[in-house]
Amino acid sequence: MFFLLAIGETQMNLSAPINELKRKAKLLGRAKGIPLNQAYKRIAKEEGYASWGLLIRDYEAQRSTPNVQPRTGYQITSLPVDDTYRKEAIELANSTFEMVMRRIEPDNPVEMRRLWDAAEYVDNHHLSSDMLPIDSEYALSLIEAFLVHYVVDLAVQADRKLET
Repeated sequence: MFFLLAIGETQMNLSAPINELKRKAKLLGRAKGIPLNQAYKRIAKEEGYASWGLLIRDYEAQRSTPNVQPRTGYQITSLPVDDTYRKEAIELANSTFEMVMRRIEPDNPVEMRRLWDAAEYVDNHHLSSDMLPIDSEYALSLIEAFLVHYVVDLAVQADRKLET
């Protein structure tokens, strides 16, 4: 059985899907006691390619690219941010804070909640002028990406506060 993959005007005739060719190369490497890169090269030659890299290049080139546009917001060009964005950012910061709290299981959650202020985080820690202009959706994603460090710092502060 051959798998036909269209590349522009040409087609790739592979003996199996890529994931099966990878598995075949791993098994070949183990059976022959050769490095994986040499096994990949042998499989590529069997498929009519000089190297695994060329086989993959052609495979990637023929794969259809999604026709979905990434979700984009509007450009934030100045600080402070507008009220609509600020409200959304505060909501996201609060929900992300709760998620991080569940994951880190702090020793002093009550004190951490006293220290947490989503509006203060959004207003003073979330964005800085050197990040502008920035897409609003991307800016929101930064809350999810970086808030964990801020929450861990709050946990340390809460622990220190209760030690004194």
